[in-house]
Amino acid sequence: MRQSLAVALVMFALSGSAVWKLTSEATPALRTKVVPLLEIVHQHGDPFQQFPESFPLQVAVFWTNPGPDPENPLPLVHSLKEMGIPFFITRNLEQALRHRLVILYPSVDSRTFTQAQADQLTTFVRQGGFIFAQNVFWGGLENLFGFRSVAPLRTRHHLVFSATKDPVTKYLNRPEERETQLGNDHFPEIVWSNGYVPGAGAEVLAHFDDGSAALLTKSVGKGKVYLLGLSLLDVVLRNQNNHDYEAQRHYVNAFEPGADVWLLVLRAWYEAYGKDWVRLATIPGGQRSALLLSHDVDWENSFAPGLDFARMEKANQASSSFFIQTKYVDDANSKAFFFAPNLDILRQLKAGGSTVGSHSIIHSRGFNKFELGSGHETYPSYRPHGLGFDTASGATVFGEVRVSKELLDGEIPGQDTIFFRAGHLRVPVSLPEALERSGYQFDSSFTADDVLSNFPFALPRDLGFEEDSEIYEFPVTIEDEESPGFAKRVPQALQVILANAENGAVSVVLIHSNESILKAAAEQDLLRQLPPDIVKTDMLTFAKFWRARDRIQWTLTATSVPTEDVLQVKSDESVIGLTFEFQRPIATVIGGATMFPDNRHLILPELAPGHSVSLHINYQH
Repeated sequence: MRQSLAVALVMFALSGSAVWKLTSEATPALRTKVVPLLEIVHQHGDPFQQFPESFPLQVAVFWTNPGPDPENPLPLVHSLKEMGIPFFITRNLEQALRHRLVILYPSVDSRTFTQAQADQLTTFVRQGGFIFAQNVFWGGLENLFGFRSVAPLRTRHHLVFSATKDPVTKYLNRPEERETQLGNDHFPEIVWSNGYVPGAGAEVLAHFDDGSAALLTKSVGKGKVYLLGLSLLDVVLRNQNNHDYEAQRHYVNAFEPGADVWLLVLRAWYEAYGKDWVRLATIPGGQRSALLLSHDVDWENSFAPGLDFARMEKANQASSSFFIQTKYVDDANSKAFFFAPNLDILRQLKAGGSTVGSHSIIHSRGFNKFELGSGHETYPSYRPHGLGFDTASGATVFGEVRVSKELLDGEIPGQDTIFFRAGHLRVPVSLPEALERSGYQFDSSFTADDVLSNFPFALPRDLGFEEDSEIYEFPVTIEDEESPGFAKRVPQALQVILANAENGAVSVVLIHSNESILKAAAEQDLLRQLPPDIVKTDMLTFAKFWRARDRIQWTLTATSVPTEDVLQVKSDESVIGLTFEFQRPIATVIGGATMFPDNRHLILPELAPGHSVSLHINYQH
């Protein structure tokens, strides 16, 4: 070793060309494409301007706590947008009460309302209004919301729904939905919960493990109220950013809807009490669900089998995304392999219709502990090395995401890498920033069971609670390596996929392409058993749909004809298959949309970026 180093130094002194030779032997000559370092653009801080009132069908969110340190509306925004429920945010109670459905968020205490306003709320409900609230503490509203007392605690770990036919539990038909964990029993204290003692006329829809009421409802006159003793920050957003108290019962390969339960409750509430409601569907083309196929290519012999998977998927009218480890350095964990003939295979996959994402460079189990880095890491000067099981030198988060994009975009014609998946699904808190500033749009580094959600969602910056990044997360539902192996788990995988389909959620499948005999046969078996109303597609295609769906602007307004509405939709991005679901059956539609056979789903024509469509809808009498 010392002799080799001495020879290298002599060559360095004698010839500049020797420097190139030494460098080229250590680092393969690879083509790159410049990846600009972008600045973060913060969203508008005023939720009243970001989510304004625009049509009568919207749910009115009355933000009860706009003080100097308020609870951010982000958890509720996630919940409503993911379910496609139209809403606006206001501090004007009179404005809110002009709408049939009102959410009081995030809490109600003695400072929230005057007695006169409390009387307004009661009158609103008596006359046919509907309120969903969380964490009401004020005694002045005890009678309206149906509780006699409330006890805040951090020691409640479980929640069970009662055997009730109340409409808000419509979608909770499986044991995993009827009983959820709020946190692992190993933690003596977890999230705050408010256990209620029900009052006269109240019905308990769910209770905590200490017997106190977690979800109450009460009919008042022509209307009805619902009261939740939990914060959506803790049971939705905390789970999605993986800051929960290990509330999951499984890590992967199971149906674990702990966060989705509350999205589905809100959806059912909206559909039960919204007069002539309309909702933006979660799946394109009027379909029930989507199976998003992906392969991780993280071994030198994983490239060639990828072609077998791609051929099999094409034969079964499906496609997939390949997440590529761009390993160009030898280290303690593996040899470098990001060079020919593997690069030729990547180009074949791309040319054949598969999509390509990044799977980091050194695929380290310690990725979640990496420093962010400077953002100026580039090939070939970025020289990360795995030192062992979860340790590395010279590695940063920016380096792993930015340099891998440089290489993929440089080596694959027409490639623009905007999807990422972390090695070993280890996620640092700085990942959203690194992805966003490196030009990515999508990530798939969590498992659905770990974040207790099967719907895609906007990934908060710093995995926090204040602001969404520009990155959308698509958690992994099914993976292939858990014992006894994917080939022996197809029936179980199908059951999880069907459970998600019942809720309009997606299922992400991750299959490592290290071999294609057993695994490709198993995947084909799964594909052939799927019901026809479950879309089989690659992750990038669906991700682009979801991003455009999340960002569209739409309104539904009445005309002078009682049976006619006008639906106006504008998208800043290209989107195909955007679907709206209607409570009222539709007779005819003018404007280019396709009506589904059930007369309650409209599939919009393809929208070009910045374009809008106006549909005149006539309902059946």
